[in-house]
Amino acid sequence: MAGSDITVEIVKEIREAARSTNARLDTTNARLDSMEVAFNRRLDTTNERLEIVTDRLDVMSDRLDLVETTLLDVARQNRLMVRHTRILARQHAEIEPRVSALENRVDKLESE
Repeated sequence: MAGSDITVEIVKEIREAARSTNARLDTTNARLDSMEVAFNRRLDTTNERLEIVTDRLDVMSDRLDLVETTLLDVARQNRLMVRHTRILARQHAEIEPRVSALENRVDKLESE
């Protein structure tokens, strides 16, 4: 019977250790649950902030598209102005000698 008593005591110790382990696991699970709640709260906050940043980036992208379009329009207008200026410069170069000749002729006529 002494062997049986030892076996019963060993089984009781194992049962007590299992209960102790279960209690520690319950404590650990509770801590993990509270950490999960805190983590989810932080994750929700991060997601909200990320949405705000995304919205701001969308607005900024729209603004940059407008700036790009405006700059392209200005560049086209600038090219047209340069072309017209070149044409006017050529015309001026062609007309200048004729005007000078006319002035000379008028001066001769006035002097006679």
